[in-house]
Amino acid sequence: MSAPLILYGANGYTGRSLASALAQAGVALTLAGRDPAAIRAVAEPLGLAWAAVDLRDGEGLARLLQGATAVLHAAGPFAQTAAPMLAACLRTGVHYLDLGGEWPVFADLMARDAQARAAEIMVMPGIGLTITATDGLMALAKQRHPDTVKLRLGISKAQVISRGSVGAAAGLLAPGAVVRRDGALVSIPAGSLARAFDFGAGLREATAMSWADVVTGEFSTGVRDIEVYSELGLGQRLSNRASGMAMSVTGAGAWRAAGQALAAAWPHGPAEDAQAAAQFVMVAEAIDPWRRSRFLRMRTGDGYSVSVATATAAALRTLRGDVTPGFQTPSRVFGPDFILGLGCAALEADAVRLAGASA
Repeated sequence: MSAPLILYGANGYTGRSLASALAQAGVALTLAGRDPAAIRAVAEPLGLAWAAVDLRDGEGLARLLQGATAVLHAAGPFAQTAAPMLAACLRTGVHYLDLGGEWPVFADLMARDAQARAAEIMVMPGIGLTITATDGLMALAKQRHPDTVKLRLGISKAQVISRGSVGAAAGLLAPGAVVRRDGALVSIPAGSLARAFDFGAGLREATAMSWADVVTGEFSTGVRDIEVYSELGLGQRLSNRASGMAMSVTGAGAWRAAGQALAAAWPHGPAEDAQAAAQFVMVAEAIDPWRRSRFLRMRTGDGYSVSVATATAAALRTLRGDVTPGFQTPSRVFGPDFILGLGCAALEADAVRLAGASA
């Protein structure tokens, strides 16, 4: 019988840090993954139980989960790994948490809401930086401005990135970007929609991109029109537009293969000094029925250390019984200010002024 928490993918870049953080927090956990030598190398120095199970082994997964309370799934790409893990959770009545950020996976998991409710389990993807920070920021903006009818979210460029993140991004390359319009997910040509956001040093151009909050934002906030933008300079935006047009003709397969080749050559993780200095800035733009914009800005640490902090806190709260059956988002269960209480994110000092600004 497994410990109350199972960390699957514990030998990955973020998984190793999570294993250490959870052990230091006194969580009884079992580390798991498909490679026995790699999992053992992480578990034994921490004095933790471990198990090697391939995600294609449904019976083995069911045995692994037997007696557990929750799974923290950290093995990507989640487009391939989320479904078998969720199937095992539904079968065994174990809560599902993951570190995914791939927007189609969120849509797939949301579609399993009725099954999760019937099994009395919580399904909460995206408990890392993506989507904990952005989900909370948009929910806070809606909370402060109840008359919001449209949300735009701007995200500053990533300053450090791991091999796994490059690979996940490559798998999502497509000729279009997804936005939410009147409650429906709509694809627009890649690079066709741009907007400037102030990430703290003046306006910077950003381009609409497919992001998980486009899927989950309406669920968390009730707002039916949502766009998410990533900071891209003019040259990057034009490249994004050109590649999107090319993919619309040739298909995305060759582009994704090239991206995966790049990922294979990418460093496993960022250098420690670069990671320590990195940060993200996110801006929520809340638009009222009269098209007036109000802004709220959040600054966080780098994506990897923040993901460890948010995932650890989410796992602890889940183990303590802070759960709601069915598909859920962090802000819905833990509150919009969840990340603000963890010491890894803060609203800007001028947030009140920003909230009253006009576009």
